Amino acid sequence: MKKYLIFLLLIVLSCQKDELEPIGGIEREDMIFAVTESKVVDGQTIFFNILSEEEHTLIIFDEETQSVVAKESFQPRVGLFDRRIYTKSLPKKRLQLILKTTEELEKTYINVD
Repeated sequence: MKKYLIFLLLIVLSCQKDELEPIGGIEREDMIFAVTESKVVDGQTIFFNILSEEEHTLIIFDEETQSVVAKESFQPRVGLFDRRIYTKSLPKKRLQLILKTTEELEKTYINVD
């Protein structure tokens, strides 16, 4: 019996509560233009609101080199719109994501991992 009590005492004393540390930095956000900066991963679906049915262009822009990294034009419907973003061909750094028609509608920064 004494062995069982010692064994039980060892089990209780050896158990510890997990320490969860908050991860600093940028959070991943699927409503991409709702924040000023977010982290994106390969294959992530991003969502944004469309207010008109005219042709829209989604541009990924590198401010360091002042060049367009990727550009896609599409004809959307009004409302919530989604696009899948693939990051394997993008440089691993902070880029600017711009939504525009004839004028710039929305912009945010994305961190590619």
